[in-house]
Amino acid sequence: MLTKSRTVILTAIGALFCLFSVAYISCTKTGLAPKCNGVICLNGGYCDSGVCKCPSGYEGANCGTAVVSKFVNTYDVTQVIIGSDSTQFIGQTSHYMMIIKTTSTPTTFFIDNFSGVSSYNDIICTIDSTNSGVFRLDTLANFHQWFDHYRMDAGSGYISGTDSSIQAYFDVRILNSTINWQHDTLSIQMKPHHF
Repeated sequence: MLTKSRTVILTAIGALFCLFSVAYISCTKTGLAPKCNGVICLNGGYCDSGVCKCPSGYEGANCGTAVVSKFVNTYDVTQVIIGSDSTQFIGQTSHYMMIIKTTSTPTTFFIDNFSGVSSYNDIICTIDSTNSGVFRLDTLANFHQWFDHYRMDAGSGYISGTDSSIQAYFDVRILNSTINWQHDTLSIQMKPHHF
């Protein structure tokens, strides 16, 4: 009976030794330590293998940067009509300032002073969910795209990583003097304004 108890005790000690050895090695050996210890991810992000996975609309090492922040600015704009059903306007260039401002979400922004017209404001654009440097005009919000004599049918653009300039293309309709809707395609180059 004593031998049986001794065998059970020795087996239990051996099992505990093996368990603690495995735990010690897995916690101290390089590459096997818990990689997310001490990693803090913001704005609903979560840690996976030591790296924060950010929700749509946020980026950065700890998901602390709203994607929209790289677009928000005042820009000097060069606008060129590159296509029109009224061919005499093709090549017409205009210069003005445009403002991009935040909305209540981290994946959208407003454009103010579109085409240099102070009443063309709060035009909604949505940032692409897979490429945070690309945006599209929000055509689902049609009530924001209609004005008394101006309509935006489509639009998209992208931001340059080198100088934060934006290149965009918009399809617009303008009610001209003959009461017809003239269709123009605009190329818009936006450079950050330096005050």
